[in-house]
Amino acid sequence: MPRHFNRPHIVWGWSGTLADDVPLQVAAVNAALAALGAPPVDLDTIRHRFATSPPALCAAILGRPLTDRERARASLVFETHPARRRLTGLLPGTEELLARLIRSGCSHSVLSLGAHRRLTQHIAELGADSFFLRIDGRTGPSARSKTQPLAKHLSALRQTVGDRPVALIGDAVDDIRAAVANQVQPVPYAGGLTHRDVLRRSGVPVADNLAEAAALAVEYAHTT
Repeated sequence: MPRHFNRPHIVWGWSGTLADDVPLQVAAVNAALAALGAPPVDLDTIRHRFATSPPALCAAILGRPLTDRERARASLVFETHPARRRLTGLLPGTEELLARLIRSGCSHSVLSLGAHRRLTQHIAELGADSFFLRIDGRTGPSARSKTQPLAKHLSALRQTVGDRPVALIGDAVDDIRAAVANQVQPVPYAGGLTHRDVLRRSGVPVADNLAEAAALAVEYAHTT
């Protein structure tokens, strides 16, 4: 099989990116807020204040720091909410997009701050695991950043992808920061849980859909 050195390896986020789960995430966030005695919020509010951990998001929405007890409560309610356990599918057209990119010489992996066991089980139940060289989720306590997990993810991938360019496609500002810290190309995606205007403040072009995000990743690879 020919090697495509100018085609990127793409690290994808899961929740809010490949997974069609935004309404379920909103339901879980509102359950966490209710546990703190706060009223529900809409998706637009979440998108303007999104943070990578449920307690941090609740704190941003409430406009105040949470106590240790509140942080633990918000995290527990969010993680155990029934919406989080529903088997959501991939966004429409995603399987075709991933397959087309593989045929063109790209490769894929998934990096998420969600629980590793649940993530791998979810992807396997969707029959989508064959698209990815590697799938990594969180194996310890809740993390606020993907920076260190991305470093480990890339280290594990390097024997497979070699020196090919790498892009990270995700829906959070933290995805951008983690990519820059690890010297890979960030491709922010505005279809998830962060508002487009918030992502644009990074100065990096923002994709409105996954096909556009993939096209940006390929374009960046040609310039390296």
